[in-house]
Amino acid sequence: MKKLRYLAPAILLLFPFVFVAIFAPLLPLPDPQAPDLFHRHKPPSASHWFGTDADGLDVFSRVLYATRIDFGIALGAVLAGILIGAPMGAIAAYRGGVLENLIERGNEIMQAFPLILFAMIVSLIVGKGMVTLMVVLAIYNAPFYSKIVRGIVKPLIDTDFVHAAKCAGQRPVSIVVKHLLPNAFPGIASQFPLSAAAAVRTIATLSFIGLGVSPPTPEWGAMISTGASHIIFGEWWSSILPGLALLFSVLGLNNLGERMRNLLERVV
Repeated sequence: MKKLRYLAPAILLLFPFVFVAIFAPLLPLPDPQAPDLFHRHKPPSASHWFGTDADGLDVFSRVLYATRIDFGIALGAVLAGILIGAPMGAIAAYRGGVLENLIERGNEIMQAFPLILFAMIVSLIVGKGMVTLMVVLAIYNAPFYSKIVRGIVKPLIDTDFVHAAKCAGQRPVSIVVKHLLPNAFPGIASQFPLSAAAAVRTIATLSFIGLGVSPPTPEWGAMISTGASHIIFGEWWSSILPGLALLFSVLGLNNLGERMRNLLERVV
């Protein structure tokens, strides 16, 4: 119960984003991609809580639907990165030798490559879009979780329970899956919100420069980009309000990750 109370501030900050991401299609919102040229550049009001943009699109509806896009891509990409990287790290630690060196050197090469540059290259080759973003982020997260799991699993190789599993005739794959990977779960769980926060920032950054999600699909970075040119005319809402949504979502994910890491350090 004390642990839940410690995590409560971050959970409360993230709850509206999670709720909206799940239930946005069930809420009575205007179509986020249906332009209304008769209601362009309308300031926030009772009929349009966050105003409308240059195409007459309801900004409030678009901010809420963008939560589904940004969180969906970010969480899916990080989970995919974990599914790829965690087994690699455990296998590297268990097998050791040449295989471990090859995996580690590959991880270091991948992590040395700037993410934005990598995303730009992939986008130019296969085209931009949500699938491309998810693949890029998954590939980029895999080495990170591979190194985390390897660092946790390596000291466990010579423990009694692993030797007992070997004596019982269990295959290496079974030992890795049943005995080693579960021990890495707390470390993975504490890093997951931090990776998701970084992924949300990256998605918004790439969409802002035109390499991520393209309009009219609602996405925070793209909305900030398209609305930025209208700020000088006093039409701040179409850019500032999506920016605040991005800010608080990343703040909540980072705060949750830090609090989970602190709890894990106390346990250890």
